[in-house]
Amino acid sequence: MSCLLPYLRQRKLVIGLYLLFFAVLVLVYRLYGLPWGPAIYVCLLCGVFSVIAAVLDFYYYRKRLVQLQQLIRQAELHIGEMPVPGGAVEEAYQNIIHALEHRCQKIERTSRKQREEADQYYTLWNHQIKTPIAAIRLLSQEGELKKQDLEQELLKIEQYVSMGLQYQRLEKPSDLMFREYDLGELIRQVLKKIAPLFIHKKIGVSLGEIHTKVLTDEKWLSFIIEQILTNAVKYTPSGNVEIFVKPDDPYTLLIRDTGIGIHPEDLPRIFEWGYTGYNGRLNQRSTGIGLALCRQAAELLGHRIMISSEVGKGTAVMIVLSRDALEVE
Repeated sequence: MSCLLPYLRQRKLVIGLYLLFFAVLVLVYRLYGLPWGPAIYVCLLCGVFSVIAAVLDFYYYRKRLVQLQQLIRQAELHIGEMPVPGGAVEEAYQNIIHALEHRCQKIERTSRKQREEADQYYTLWNHQIKTPIAAIRLLSQEGELKKQDLEQELLKIEQYVSMGLQYQRLEKPSDLMFREYDLGELIRQVLKKIAPLFIHKKIGVSLGEIHTKVLTDEKWLSFIIEQILTNAVKYTPSGNVEIFVKPDDPYTLLIRDTGIGIHPEDLPRIFEWGYTGYNGRLNQRSTGIGLALCRQAAELLGHRIMISSEVGKGTAVMIVLSRDALEVE
């Protein structure tokens, strides 16, 4: 009975036309004074066929409605196979529903992947930030705090906090500000910030003459350069780090160290989330996140970043800063 009223409302046009047919038939027979026997016979015959057709139509209507109600109950998981469409319009609606389902599934997969990456990142981040905090606590227990050691550990904490903020910004990069910046000045600001790391390990820095103007976002490019320089110091026991632009291409920045290098089998995967490589696992100093963030940030800015390395001789990072000219206010 719960299906009957909606069915009657949906078929009200057909029922109305059927009643109109009977009314016209009665009116014609009455106006022309025709005998009522044939009219009654026609009405009864049409009525029987109409009732049979209505019963069958209601049966299939109710069957489709029950199937749709079942689909509604399981729609949160999967819509599944829908009832056979009753016409082109129903088929079009079903196609729309399937298209929306595929879209929702795609969004859900993307969201799940982002949550997994975020969980992985913050788990590694929590473990890594404990190291400089523990080092500061140990230094305080020794009674004599050396300013140089304290600055180094505080800088590490600051870098981890900055990396966490940049990771969140990367999901919704709404604060990009493209302007022309002096690349040499930008590098000098980064070097000034992370100078305690170079001083502590007695690593030399060779900065070439850089007068290039680049169109970029200052915060993101500074983050990329800082991460690369920090890695260079981290994996260079002794020697120096060179920073210069290619003589034939002032928009290609090179950062080259004399560190332990990267194994050839690790090079194709160093930009993957959470991948640390042999040397990172050996020294237990890598989160596998920094270079992945650098790659995504570079793509966000329209730049490219490439790495070549040789075990025992060092690593060279090339940042291609050229991009199509944009109108800058």
